Amino acid sequence: MRAGYRLLLYVAPFLIFATLVTLFRFWPPAIISIAAVVIGALLMTVLLAIVRRRRDAPPPVAAVPGGLERTADRPRDQPVIPAELPPPGLLVGRDDTLTELRAHLAAPAEERTGPRLIVLYGARGVGKTALAVNLAHQVAEDYPDGQLLFRFDRAGVTTPEDRLRVFVWALKGPKEDMPDPADLQSWYHDRTQRRRVLVILDNVETVDQVRPLLPAGPGCLALVTATDELTPLRESFPHLRSVPVAPLIPPDATRLLRELIGVDRISDEDSPQAARIVAASGGYPVALSIAGAVLASRRNWTLEVAVRRMDEAAAVSPGDTGVPFSGILDLAYALLTRTEQNALLLLGLADTDQVQPWLLAALLRGQRPEEASSPGLAARLLDRLALARFAERQVEDDSGVSTYTLPWYAQAYATGRLRAERPPLSPELQQRIRDELRYERDRRAARDVERQLRQTVYQQLDEGRINQALESARELLAWSRDDDVRRADGLGRTVPTGAGTTTGAGTTTGGATPARVRESLALVALGEVVAEFGWIDAAAAYAREARNLSDDSPLVTARALRLSGSLRLGQRQIPKAEKELAGALEAVRNTEDRGEHIRVLREQIVLQALRGDLLLGRQFAELAESMTASEDGTARRERPGILLAHGVVEQLCGDPERARELFVEAEQLTADPGAHQELRCCWIRLQHARLLLQEEKYDQSREFAVTALSGFTKVEHRYGAGHARLELGRAYLAEENLERAVPLLEESHGTFRRCGDRWIMTDAATSLAQAYHLAGRVQEATALLKAARQTYTRVGDTHGRALAARLLWEVESDLRDEPAEAAEPAGGPPGAHAARTRRATTVVTR
Repeated sequence: MRAGYRLLLYVAPFLIFATLVTLFRFWPPAIISIAAVVIGALLMTVLLAIVRRRRDAPPPVAAVPGGLERTADRPRDQPVIPAELPPPGLLVGRDDTLTELRAHLAAPAEERTGPRLIVLYGARGVGKTALAVNLAHQVAEDYPDGQLLFRFDRAGVTTPEDRLRVFVWALKGPKEDMPDPADLQSWYHDRTQRRRVLVILDNVETVDQVRPLLPAGPGCLALVTATDELTPLRESFPHLRSVPVAPLIPPDATRLLRELIGVDRISDEDSPQAARIVAASGGYPVALSIAGAVLASRRNWTLEVAVRRMDEAAAVSPGDTGVPFSGILDLAYALLTRTEQNALLLLGLADTDQVQPWLLAALLRGQRPEEASSPGLAARLLDRLALARFAERQVEDDSGVSTYTLPWYAQAYATGRLRAERPPLSPELQQRIRDELRYERDRRAARDVERQLRQTVYQQLDEGRINQALESARELLAWSRDDDVRRADGLGRTVPTGAGTTTGAGTTTGGATPARVRESLALVALGEVVAEFGWIDAAAAYAREARNLSDDSPLVTARALRLSGSLRLGQRQIPKAEKELAGALEAVRNTEDRGEHIRVLREQIVLQALRGDLLLGRQFAELAESMTASEDGTARRERPGILLAHGVVEQLCGDPERARELFVEAEQLTADPGAHQELRCCWIRLQHARLLLQEEKYDQSREFAVTALSGFTKVEHRYGAGHARLELGRAYLAEENLERAVPLLEESHGTFRRCGDRWIMTDAATSLAQAYHLAGRVQEATALLKAARQTYTRVGDTHGRALAARLLWEVESDLRDEPAEAAEPAGGPPGAHAARTRRATTVVTR
């Protein structure tokens, strides 16, 4: 590239001279020569600046590893550069080792065909991972094509294909397809052959785990942490560098403890209490971090108190647990309440290190059947164990589903403590606890996801218990991903991979297996719940993920497209919504789910209303009403939503009386306490308020808006309450009662700014700008309307953009001190028609 620039610098003056001679052959030669020199000099200056800027550009790696960053000079369709290193963290006593390894990596490269390979080996908890991560951060600039990390204790990723897929997903471009499973290895080798990539393989157990994940190129580096030296790797990598990692010596361990708990708590470097804690840790950094966490959570504990509590907890010795720092675990154990201690001991009876709240709840029920043990209580106990470092809590993805892992030392300590418990758990009681766990596993594996969704998530949504619905949806998603449930189908675990998901052993990328269908249906249900909170982007992501996971299932396709289309309608992206809802209608015809068919028709009614095709909207409404005419449970549940959508069509047709009749009938069906549709009743009342506002019946509109607000507040629905306040504010604004309108509109706008629904936030901002304009707050109104016009343009709402443009024209006219009665430009300001029809298109799409 630089050679090309240099050649262009040399030939540019001659090319310019020849061009000028050709175009201006009648000019004097002297003038042509001077012009060629001047233009050539300017061009040379520009090219030199470009070359210098490219040479001085920073290396194309993430400034803070842990995210994804593109190089500045790469087009958007090029692969992103993965930077997956966690923060370096605190490292003490490893300076000499780091210096030695840096010197090793800075030495001239040996003659080899594979990557540099460093194996850090030592006992578990000795600090190998921290050393590897810190070294990786120090040399990351030498590997600008990416830094990858894989932990072999990661839950669910158990097959070589799963592991390779994680790396391939990180390295491939956004427009590249995932290779077939048989081609993953060759793809990974080809992609890393001529690149400089750094890979960390953490907690390796066998050599066979390492080989498939090693990058291919000689410019790459692989850092491996393991409990042994992995000597067989030397056969393939004679230049392998093995580095033993030992526990910290007492001075370094004391320094680390001082860094963790503060110098003020260890004022004397020769403190005997600090020496006791360091001795109990055995120099293991993981033990010192546990001690630091305990002392950080008990700021009122002096070191003397900590040592005394450690001795008290050790009075009942757990025996030989195989943990070299049992004394520190005694200190953490003393931090727990008796209930939390009992939970830890029961986990010693589990045969897995992957723990979910339901599992601990089953163990508690087996111990005391007479006491209620809910997953919620178990989750709180697991969170407490995580604070004491007896468990590790991770959130798998944006769904918020939590998983808990028991570290190796926690499992060994719980087993040893259980054996030494006084009074001991009898063999009969232990067997009863295991039987209860086995029964719960079998029961969960046999659950019907459709029935569970109807009885929990959707029923709770109808009743307005949206927080419980969110927890139920997350719990069902965790259940669908549970290894026990997947083993019942003979399948492996689903591995989340960013924008989509890939599957574990026993599945392929095609074919809707039962496990994938269950997970997809749970994802759609979670999307419907978060949409009720106004979290539009998250809901759309769940719908996409569900389709990617089970695109061969008509039921999943119908539900996911219906959810996505409904979200598009809410954002007024009508063409995209039309396409997705047409796909949902086609897919649902291949299912026997009558309720879903009705729900798709409901969205079709609203779509046609917003499109302006009122005749087709009425046809869909008639079809849907005929399907809900029976008295079965599905028909009764879905009929109010159909009546609401039909009322919107009649409202836009200019028949407010018919619309009112439909709204009243829908409200009567939902207002009955036995209907358990409190939330839908609130939305119906809100739409009725909008109808009355459109008819300029402001007092009646406010009455319905207040009842809707009361209902939303009762069920703690902030998003719905924001809608109700918006209509209240608009009713007061229509009467120019600014004293009441402005606070309501400001509160509504503030609510929507925090929820993630861009369209309704912008709609509220538009009404607030009108109020500000009338109140003389012209600058604030102008800022709101400019932002609204941009947002309406981004979401594709032409009517909204026209309205914002019209209002902005009016406000800026006042800002320029023009008379309020000044004539509008010829043809009227932009968006005059949209202003007349605006409120009629503000509808509920639920």
